[in-house]
Amino acid sequence: MLVKINFYNIQFLVANRVLTIILMSLVLSCNQVKSSSSRTDSNKVNPNQKLVKADLIIPAIGDWELRGISAKIVGDKHQDQAGLKLTIIDHDEPYSFVAINNIKIGYMGGNYRITIVAKNTVEATRLGLRVQEAYPNRFDAVYDLKNQSVVGTFKQSEFVQNEVIRVEPLEGMWCRYTLDAEIKSSYFRLIFGPTDASKKQVSIWEAYDNSKNGQDILILPESLKVQELEN
Repeated sequence: MLVKINFYNIQFLVANRVLTIILMSLVLSCNQVKSSSSRTDSNKVNPNQKLVKADLIIPAIGDWELRGISAKIVGDKHQDQAGLKLTIIDHDEPYSFVAINNIKIGYMGGNYRITIVAKNTVEATRLGLRVQEAYPNRFDAVYDLKNQSVVGTFKQSEFVQNEVIRVEPLEGMWCRYTLDAEIKSSYFRLIFGPTDASKKQVSIWEAYDNSKNGQDILILPESLKVQELEN
């Protein structure tokens, strides 16, 4: 038995299929555009990250205060910058640290960024960092140089506010540690050095050295910066 096929029905079926293919193509194209847009948005610079306004002058190494610490340039380099080894040498001292005194900033304070590039030399080396006004007013942070992370922070008084800490791993186990903060003072003292302090000891990290031979860390002195940020 022969079946008679209506020509117009065939045209309708073909047109319907073509329309379906076109609609599916449009949907896939829209999804790809949306996905691409999402990836682009996620890569945008954080609008809350402030831009650098000016670099403050940091005294030369010879003008740093060394308390129970030796400072020696060594051959370990990063991007042609020689490393500075900071070693605890006097275990009879109750405190061991490096201090840069009386860093003058805006009279009413402002937003500032403190940056240092460092690396560990032994298994458990940590870096202590303090921003201090008249003691005990201070903000402390201790960094784990092996794991390139933050051990903990401590704050006494509100002269440092809105702190943001960033950890940026670099080549050769070097790491950039950055502290952004609003500092409500006309000056501060920057203190740093090797430590064994645990999370519970962050507030007194400069008093901790449990190693038998003395702790030491490497820093890039040229990386040490204090920068004024846009308000």
